[in-house]
Amino acid sequence: MKEGVTLFMYSHSSYSDVWDVFFQQAEKYLQNYKKVLFSDKVQEVPDSWELIQYKDSDSYSERMSSCLEKIETDLCFLHHEDMFLYDEPKYDILKEYENIVRNEDVDFVRLLRSTDAPFENYKDSETLYLVPSYSQYFFSVQPSICKTDSLLKIYKNTKIDHIHEFEPRVQVTCRNLDIKGLFHYDHENKRGMFHYDSNVYPYVATAIVKGKWNFSEYTYELKPLIEEKGIDINIRGVS
Repeated sequence: MKEGVTLFMYSHSSYSDVWDVFFQQAEKYLQNYKKVLFSDKVQEVPDSWELIQYKDSDSYSERMSSCLEKIETDLCFLHHEDMFLYDEPKYDILKEYENIVRNEDVDFVRLLRSTDAPFENYKDSETLYLVPSYSQYFFSVQPSICKTDSLLKIYKNTKIDHIHEFEPRVQVTCRNLDIKGLFHYDHENKRGMFHYDSNVYPYVATAIVKGKWNFSEYTYELKPLIEEKGIDINIRGVS
């Protein structure tokens, strides 16, 4: 694999109404990243994006595995379609995290804190913490900088059909594979029940909940983005 970072956005055509917001924010803030869409159908994507197509009949883990096998860079940047930026990230810190994942015994850096308490700093970092091996959220589907080979191994060894089965099962996979993970936390505020905000990568976590726009947690961030793209929120509804 060549050295580099591929930002990918996993999605399905049934969520294509969300893509324009993700594309817009990526174009605004992430111009220096190679960008790839994982999807079931060949659809028009911006010039700065590539499309990697998966079989709709495949399971979620098979879809992700087949697409990850086509990534040519040593690092990848995990996203789903409803995890887009609402403000500018801290590029210097992202670069620092990329170097840690590439050069050290670390498989991924998740860019926010979930429910795990930040007990142990990673080396001399003031914003990186070890994910406890016993954590029920050791690995979660949130923007994370990953070793591509490690992420592929995780998906290949987590045999599930539907995405909702993935997080409950992947924790055991990661422990069995001795995956090593870190998470970012810089004393940001908690958002909802399960996540904290991220000042290094300020994104919506997540924009769609049970098929509806997540206005209960992100009204201030989502409303201007949705209005700018002319999206009718009544089609999906709001939670």
